[in-house]
Amino acid sequence: MDPGEKPRTSKRRWKLIVCTVIVVLGLVWLGLFLSIGGDFYKTVEELTQSGTAQTTRVGGRVSPGGIKQDGDTVRFSLSGDSGAELQVVYQGPYPERLSPYQEVVAAGSKASDGTFEATEILVKCPSKFLPEKVFVEALSGAGLERVLY
Repeated sequence: MDPGEKPRTSKRRWKLIVCTVIVVLGLVWLGLFLSIGGDFYKTVEELTQSGTAQTTRVGGRVSPGGIKQDGDTVRFSLSGDSGAELQVVYQGPYPERLSPYQEVVAAGSKASDGTFEATEILVKCPSKFLPEKVFVEALSGAGLERVLY
């Protein structure tokens, strides 16, 4: 065995070990991301099909005419893309921009009676490209021509 050959194989071995460790750590991180943080929230349809849940998040659009406040309790319903409805009960201060047709993510858990007991309400910021009045009117089915003309 040549004395110059030993350090060369030793360097290759270290490079192989370092690369293997980096690849394994990357795969572990990817696996954790997809299993834990891949879905920020469930849709209304996904949550209504499942049973009672541990703490989770659900996203949807606030149904028109369904926001009711009684003291610190706010009740409203979320609509999914297919028209599914989910009743939400939130205890706490009234969310600042909560209004009909607003996109909302609610954090909490589903009760045995089918309502979602929210502990936190996140209201999506309005679009920068459309004025809020145009956005709400278009979503309510009135059409843009009534607002623009």
